[in-house]
Amino acid sequence: MSSARAAHARNLFGPLIRSTYRITVHGLENVPKRGGVLIVCDWNNIAAPSVIKAGLPRPIHVWAAGPAGLPGPLMSVTGDLAMPDGRPGVATVQRVVELVSQGEAVVAIGAPDIGYVLAQTGAPMMAARIQAPVTKRPTDPPARRSEISVTMGSLRELPERLKGTRPTIGVTRAAGEWARQRLVDETGER
Repeated sequence: MSSARAAHARNLFGPLIRSTYRITVHGLENVPKRGGVLIVCDWNNIAAPSVIKAGLPRPIHVWAAGPAGLPGPLMSVTGDLAMPDGRPGVATVQRVVELVSQGEAVVAIGAPDIGYVLAQTGAPMMAARIQAPVTKRPTDPPARRSEISVTMGSLRELPERLKGTRPTIGVTRAAGEWARQRLVDETGER
């Protein structure tokens, strides 16, 4: 059911987004055609979910916080998940774990608890670097016809020592730091 909503959203809105922005995607061969994967994105902008969905060939669920998660409840229409402001997002994180465990691809944009999802599912991760024009505020989308470049990093397997169905706080933090370091390695940002 969720996969179908993500596919419909990509098929319906993808052409609109691609006609709005000039999107170039590099490293598509790194994106697995099937199976659970957590993609960690470095661009937290309101347009980030739409851009990454329009650029990738498989249905993607978005897990977002901050500017990328601003649409909130509207994101659920497309099978996406926004972290609630000012409240623990336990139900949202559990839904992400379910999606990845069921073989879905989820992109995390500004979302906390990445380490928990990785440790719980043992899923591989990859970094997505998006280069886009700077906007005045992250809640402002780039101007129409802007060139946006999406670079997909290589698929990285989570080290065995960081996997577990009931991860400890230490393992969760270590998995989160491992993911952060992979993102830094791929994007060159600190």
